Amino acid sequence: MAYFLTAGLVLAATGAALGITVDHQNQVDHRSGPVAVKYRGDVVITHKQVGAVAPGGRPSSLRCDWAASMSVARHAVAASGTRLVRSMNSEPVISGTRPGWCVSSHGAIRKEVATKSADMQQHLVKLAQEDEQMLRVELDQIHSPQRAG
Repeated sequence: MAYFLTAGLVLAATGAALGITVDHQNQVDHRSGPVAVKYRGDVVITHKQVGAVAPGGRPSSLRCDWAASMSVARHAVAASGTRLVRSMNSEPVISGTRPGWCVSSHGAIRKEVATKSADMQQHLVKLAQEDEQMLRVELDQIHSPQRAG
């Protein structure tokens, strides 16, 4: 996402955990046996203060650009007892802009993100589907027959 500024100031983006988590469970079939997989996505919101307060009589360009993404942890347990853990960070799932200071918009942004929990759940399921191939590769490496040299 590109940000265009005509004038003003840009402050560093900050991230804040929202306290919303999204869970997804799955079972993956593998030649070594079934693998129970759990995904936990913690919603993280980043804020970016853009623009500047204008002098009296001129419109302000001050706004808060925000994006909600997920920090995902995968916990898989194979039939053999092998545990495979992986962390992933997603691209933003939803984003928006609010006029004014980010600090004064945090509550409204949290509420807006909370209303989009179905979008977050769908995104987590998509990430789980994309991760399935990586999980199979990891399992193949662990359960491959070892060759004597």
